[in-house]
Amino acid sequence: MARIRRLPTALVNRIAAGECVERPASVVKELVENAIDAGATRIEVWLDDGGRERIEVRDDGCGMDAEDLALCVASHATSKLVGDADLFDIRTLGFRGEALPSIASVSRLMITSRVRESDVGHSLRVEGGEEAAGPHPTAAGPGTTVAVRDLFYNVPARRKFLRTNATETGHVTEQLARLALPHPEVAFKLTVGGRTALDLPAAPDRRRRIGDFYGQDLAEGLIELRREGQGVQLQGWVAPPALCRKTNKWEYVFVNGRYVRDRFVSHAVREAYRSLIQNEYPVAFLFLSIDPADVDVNVHPMKTEVRWRDSNFMHHFVLAAIRDKFLGTNLDRPFRVREAQQDENAERVRSAMVEFFTQARPATAPAAAYAGATPMARRAGAIGVEEWLGRAAPDTTSIAAPREGHSATGIGPMPDHVAARWDRAPRGAEAVAGAALIVAEPARGALQAHRTYIVVEEEAGITIIDQHALHERILYEELRARVALKPLESQRLLLPDVFTCPADRLAAIELHAETLARLGIELSIAGPGSVAVQAFPTLLQRADRVEFVRELLDLLSEGGTRVETESVIHHVLDMAACKAAVKAGDPLTAEEIAALLARRELAERSSHCPHGRPTTLHLSLADLERQFKRRT
Repeated sequence: MARIRRLPTALVNRIAAGECVERPASVVKELVENAIDAGATRIEVWLDDGGRERIEVRDDGCGMDAEDLALCVASHATSKLVGDADLFDIRTLGFRGEALPSIASVSRLMITSRVRESDVGHSLRVEGGEEAAGPHPTAAGPGTTVAVRDLFYNVPARRKFLRTNATETGHVTEQLARLALPHPEVAFKLTVGGRTALDLPAAPDRRRRIGDFYGQDLAEGLIELRREGQGVQLQGWVAPPALCRKTNKWEYVFVNGRYVRDRFVSHAVREAYRSLIQNEYPVAFLFLSIDPADVDVNVHPMKTEVRWRDSNFMHHFVLAAIRDKFLGTNLDRPFRVREAQQDENAERVRSAMVEFFTQARPATAPAAAYAGATPMARRAGAIGVEEWLGRAAPDTTSIAAPREGHSATGIGPMPDHVAARWDRAPRGAEAVAGAALIVAEPARGALQAHRTYIVVEEEAGITIIDQHALHERILYEELRARVALKPLESQRLLLPDVFTCPADRLAAIELHAETLARLGIELSIAGPGSVAVQAFPTLLQRADRVEFVRELLDLLSEGGTRVETESVIHHVLDMAACKAAVKAGDPLTAEEIAALLARRELAERSSHCPHGRPTTLHLSLADLERQFKRRT
C-alpha cells in the first residue's frame, strides 16, 4: 500500500471545487452571494456560451483593498468568521472562504476591486489555482468585478458533462431568482450573449419583486401571510388553489435570506393545501427569520439545507400560518372576463364544436352507432383520420399515406388502428357529405341531466356519461392521431398575447423549438422576461392561451434536455383535451349529444378520460329491476 503523503495545494483546491462548483450556475451563486454580503445595491451578470467561456459578476459593494484582494483567493480565508462562536451566529450568505479559491482552481480568474475611500483599484489574476499574479494597481470603479473564463478548462471530465447553453442559462437564472427574491433592495441584471435576459430594478418590497420576476398578475393574486412566535417570523405569499401550477418548481423557502430546501417546511405547505388542489402543486414564497442559534446552515456543501433546533415546531408553525389564513380567506375561483366572453358566445362555441366533429371523423364505427341514420350517414362511418386532416386542403386525395406503420412526422409509430384504416377510407365529397349528415341526426333516447351528464336509454339498460370526461377522451385521441401525421394547424394572432415569464422558461423556448412547432405553437421573446404568443393551435380555441403556454413552459423547463418529445406531446395533448373539452355545466344541443355518442363508439379507450377517470356508468336492466324489487 502506498505511503500517506500530502496532496499538492492545486489538487486539493480542485477536489474542494467539486463541492461548490458543479456548473456555471454554482459560480454565479457564490459570486452573487459575495456581492450581496458586500452591501451591493446593483449586481450585473454577463454570460457567454452558457457560462463556459465567460461568467462576469460586477457589483457596487464595499470593495477590497490590495491586502484583502491577495487573501481572498487563499483557501478558507474570510472576513465573516473570527472564532468558534461565529459558526452559531451566521448572518451572511457566504462564510467559509472556499468559493473564490475553488473557482480559481478550475478556471482563469481575474478580480478587479476598489474600496470607496480609495482613488485607485487593484486587480488580481489566477489560472487553474496556480500562484496569483498581482495585485496590481488599476483603474476601477467602486466595488468588485470578478471575471471567470474557460470554466473547467483543466477539468475536461467536468466540462464534458455540462449541458446545452439554454439549459445552463436556465440554471443561472434560477439561481438569480433564489437570490433576488429575498433581496428586493438590490437591482439585478443578466446579459446572455450580449442580449439582456433579465433586468430587475430595486423593488420596495418582496411582493413587488415576485411580480417583477414572475409577472404582476401572479403577484396580485397571491395571499399574504404574516405570523410571529417563539423567535420566528414568517412573511410570505401563497397562491389560492385557482392559481396553483402543474409542476413543483413554484415553492420557494428562504431562511434568513438564504434559499433552502427543507422537507419539514415543504410537507407543511403540502398539508395546508390538502383537499384544495388535485394533480397540482402549491405556489408559495415563504421568508422565515429566525435566531441563527436555532438553525444550522452548515450541513450541506452548497448550503441549501438546514437543520432546525426544533423541526416539529417549524412544521406546525408554517402549517398553522397557511391554514389559518385560508380559513379567513375566500378561496372561490374568481370570475374571469375570458369565461364571460365564452358564455356570451356560447352559440359560436357550440357551432365550432359541431364543425370540429364534422371535420374530424376518425375511423370505422360499429353499425350500432348509426342505427336509424340514412344510408349515406352509415356509409360515413368508414371515414378515416386522414379525411379530416385533409379537409383544410382543396384536394383531400393528395395526402400521401405513411407506409410501414410510421407517422409522416417521425414523432413515433402511427397507431395500428390508424394505419390499417388508411387505405380503405373513402375520399372526396361523398365522404365529407356523409360526415355532415351524421351530426345532423339527433340522438334517440338520450338527454342531458344537470348540464353535466348524458343519460342514454339502451336495450340492455341505461348508460350515464360524463360529458366532459368523454369529450376529453375523444379530443385526446383525435389530437394524438393528428400529431402522429403532421403538426397541428395553427392560427397567427393579429395581436400577440404577451406575458411575463421567468428567464429559465425563456431558455426552454429555444431548447424545445421543434416540439413547439409540432404542436402548432409559435413563441417569441418580446423582451427581458417577456414572451409573445404569435400562433396557437386552431383546435384549442376554448383554452386560455397564456395559461396554457405557461404550463407548457413549466413542464419543458422542469425536464431540461431530458424531456422526450413524445412524452411532452402526449402530456400537452392531455392538457389540450382537458382545456378544450366541454365542461360540466355547459348546455348541449341534441346534435351535439348525438355527435358525442357517435364519437364514443369510434374513440379508443372511451371508457376512461386521459387522466384515468371513468367516462361511463352502466346500469343494466337487471340492476334497475333489482333496485325496484321487480326481481330478487
